[in-house]
Amino acid sequence: MSLFEKEYCVWLEGHLAKSRGERLRRLKERHGFGEKCFLENAWWPVVGSLADLHPEYEFIAPDGSHYFMDFAYLRLPRPTCLESDDFGSHARDADRRGFSRGLDRQNEIALAGWHVLRFSVDKLKENPVGCQNHVHRMMTEWYGHEDDSLFGLSLYEREIMRLAATCGDTFTVADACIRLGRQQKFVRSLLHSLVQSGYLEPASGEKRIRKFRIRARHRWNAGRRY
Repeated sequence: MSLFEKEYCVWLEGHLAKSRGERLRRLKERHGFGEKCFLENAWWPVVGSLADLHPEYEFIAPDGSHYFMDFAYLRLPRPTCLESDDFGSHARDADRRGFSRGLDRQNEIALAGWHVLRFSVDKLKENPVGCQNHVHRMMTEWYGHEDDSLFGLSLYEREIMRLAATCGDTFTVADACIRLGRQQKFVRSLLHSLVQSGYLEPASGEKRIRKFRIRARHRWNAGRRY
């Protein structure tokens, strides 16, 4: 059994033990493949912990309506609502009334001061790195975390690494030039240095590399500090 599986079982059992009523029912009946897929494919590789993460979290709107989030990440300065959406179930359950209620739900959560991030189960399965990038951006931009290993880099190199962490998957030399406001020759020398140092890896081309991505081992070094 992997470390994630062990931590996940302990975490879920803990929430089951202290839940009652509708939340307990939802944990038993609705917390399933999509939710675990989010944790295993997107959250765990970045954060390395399930602390402060609460499944099937109940939210009560000012008008008394009760809504449940797939996950609530309860951290200062603002909590975050995290959703793992399966296209099949949403399409099957969709009607005009349900569609409006879904929008009301998200609006109420956002108006209460929560951040909201939503992930499709399809993308969690087919492009987990893209989902991990969003989680990493969440931790960096909303909770102020940055990889300690970046502190030894120059200002320009660190800015390239931030670009790499927030671009979704790959980025081009042109993207880096725009980000830094510098000429291609200067930017290519920085990119070459980051590749040689093991921070980046080529994503296309052989003789003349046009696209880059962040290397897996550096992708979420910072994650385990969250």
